[in-house]
Amino acid sequence: MLCSIKEFSSKMNSLTVIGVLSYITCCSAANILGIFPTPSYSHQQPMLALSHALAKKGHNLTVITANPSKEPMKNHRDIDISYGYKEWQRVQAMNQMSLQVRITPSKLIADGYNFFNFFTSLVLGSPDVQELMRELNGTKIDLILYESLYYSSLLGFKEITGDPPVVGLLTLHPFMTNELPQGNPVFPSYVPFTFSSSCDKMTFWERIYNLYLNIYSQYIMEYSLKPLQESYLRKYFNNVKHTAEELEYNKSLLIISADLASSYPRPVQPNTIYVGPMHIVKPKPLPLDLQQWMDEAEDGVIYFSLGSNMKGTSVPEEKRAAFIEAFKKFPNKRVLWKWEADIELPGKPENVLCRKWLPQQSILAHPKLRLFVSQVGIQSFQEATFYGIPILAIPMFADQDFHARKIVESGAGLSLEFDDITFENVYEKLKVLLTNQSYKEGMMRLSSITKDKPMSPVDTAVWWVEYVLRHKGASHLRPAVLDLTWYQYFMIDILIFVLAILFIIVYLLNFIYKNIVKGNINISYYNKKKSE
Repeated sequence: MLCSIKEFSSKMNSLTVIGVLSYITCCSAANILGIFPTPSYSHQQPMLALSHALAKKGHNLTVITANPSKEPMKNHRDIDISYGYKEWQRVQAMNQMSLQVRITPSKLIADGYNFFNFFTSLVLGSPDVQELMRELNGTKIDLILYESLYYSSLLGFKEITGDPPVVGLLTLHPFMTNELPQGNPVFPSYVPFTFSSSCDKMTFWERIYNLYLNIYSQYIMEYSLKPLQESYLRKYFNNVKHTAEELEYNKSLLIISADLASSYPRPVQPNTIYVGPMHIVKPKPLPLDLQQWMDEAEDGVIYFSLGSNMKGTSVPEEKRAAFIEAFKKFPNKRVLWKWEADIELPGKPENVLCRKWLPQQSILAHPKLRLFVSQVGIQSFQEATFYGIPILAIPMFADQDFHARKIVESGAGLSLEFDDITFENVYEKLKVLLTNQSYKEGMMRLSSITKDKPMSPVDTAVWWVEYVLRHKGASHLRPAVLDLTWYQYFMIDILIFVLAILFIIVYLLNFIYKNIVKGNINISYYNKKKSE
């Protein structure tokens, strides 16, 4: 007997509720392992923002991190590798390496082996990490979050925890070495290398240099980093089924903490998601003395900070003097200077306030802030963009040249080479930026781009992580290009086949002409002559 419309509606509502509850709970309380090895605050911030958000949603996280929480957090267990900061400083001093000087893209690429060799051994050699390996061996993990630079051997955790799906996290713009494992096409003709100072509209010579950087980085990857990671994988994880390269190429998803406000359009596969700056949070109130000092600024505030790697104390005396003299020329403007020393800044003007540490996001959010003098690491660039603060960029290494060019191209600020820092250059740049409203307007355009999203970057990243959990690895996102050889991808085999067919046709036509057509012509001519 058919049920009534009312009964049918009631049953359907029950089924809908059950379906929604199933959808909500299908990935609840997942056990997630986070592998965040790089001891750099700017790298750790966005990844920890995601892991903390997942813990707050009820998932259970165990996270290898260089920045453990100061206070215990529910559902979030930290495996502390913060000693990596001091170790890295020690190694730099021992090898006369420095992040306080101008470094070329080629030099950074060439140093890739030393960088990844040090940090990979640092993590896998940690007693706490080795204890975690023993603890997790044979335990089922639902998902791995992995800092997707090139620490492929660390994905050996996938082998010992039931082959969970892997979601890669990237806190800067991708390189060819990040793009290829996702199946993303790489076009050096208009996609600038992340360490270059090019934009997406390159000159002929810029395209040559861009191609060179891509080829060189891939060479280092193939002949240095892949063997390195393979050796660490075999050393620390016994009886692995896959190579380090196979593990790197088998990520379900890559989440990138960036967007088009800080980069340029590029083609990506569905398994690559740009979410925007995950680390930006509602700014905390400033300390009362700092709040009052900024509030009372007669004509606004300039903020001077060279980030977490480059120290203000490392700036040579003559270049510091150039800024000091330039700031004196704007007595009605106040200057906040991040100065990492216990001694007072020599020659400090009255309008300058120095602090060893400053709450950057809260400062950038202050309505009296007019300008940010920055090294333009990606997090600083993103924060200034979010709050609409024009930038005087002083790039030193890595992706900072890339960001400086984007800022200039977008009309959101100016760039100054470190070697060109003189009083005259600094003063002229500051005067233009502080008096020309177009730079504020340019940065506000970028700000509107980064803010115009249906969900916050962290919420978007959480949704995609749970999407991978719901779909058991989301294998439907994996492009078939990852199963092709290089000659299949570029259709070299088809080209050879077509050329072979054309060659055969030309050969046969030539054979027919020489041996049949031409022969018949000769016979006809001979017969005609004979008959005459």
